[in-house]
Amino acid sequence: VAALLKDLHPDWNPMMIKSALMTSAYDILDGPNTHPLVIFRQGAGHIEPNSAADPGLVYASNWSDWIAFLCGTTAGINPNTCQSLIGAGYSTDPSNLNTPAIAIGDLAGIQTVKRTVKNVGGLETYTFSYTGLAGILVEPDVTSFTIDRNMSKSFNVKFTTTTAALNAYVGGYIVWTGNKGHVVRIPVVIKPVALAAPVQ
Repeated sequence: VAALLKDLHPDWNPMMIKSALMTSAYDILDGPNTHPLVIFRQGAGHIEPNSAADPGLVYASNWSDWIAFLCGTTAGINPNTCQSLIGAGYSTDPSNLNTPAIAIGDLAGIQTVKRTVKNVGGLETYTFSYTGLAGILVEPDVTSFTIDRNMSKSFNVKFTTTTAALNAYVGGYIVWTGNKGHVVRIPVVIKPVALAAPVQ
């Protein structure tokens, strides 16, 4: 399917193809689709090739995004490289890697996550919504935007633990719904904790 999408959209990179497959997928497992076990087992869901061919928005990451991710998760990257990426505005927080999913394994009260979408369709207005994430307050810094083809839009979402139990995952989805029929859904899993600190 990825090869077919590449044939249809030769200018798409691998992460754009992966995003299109994930954001247009549908649920395949029994049980509430916001239950974290369902999300962990099915991922974004079952691919729907015809919808993936015209996903509306994609979450695309580049080489520097991935090097910054490695800076935040390993010690194998030259510290000077990491500092230059941070200086250029890249985040080393693994939760900020621009993928079509959000995972926070240690939400100690409040965390803000950044994502950037690129429009691969036509001019369209998108509206934010979410499902699930019981006991978590979800606050986007933008609730709607209008975007033209080949343009990108960054947004932040602040997650705050309210009544969610500690040390147990909660699940849900963030959805951008376009006024021309596109529905762009990404899975979210979050584990609230009492305290999070760097290993060192």
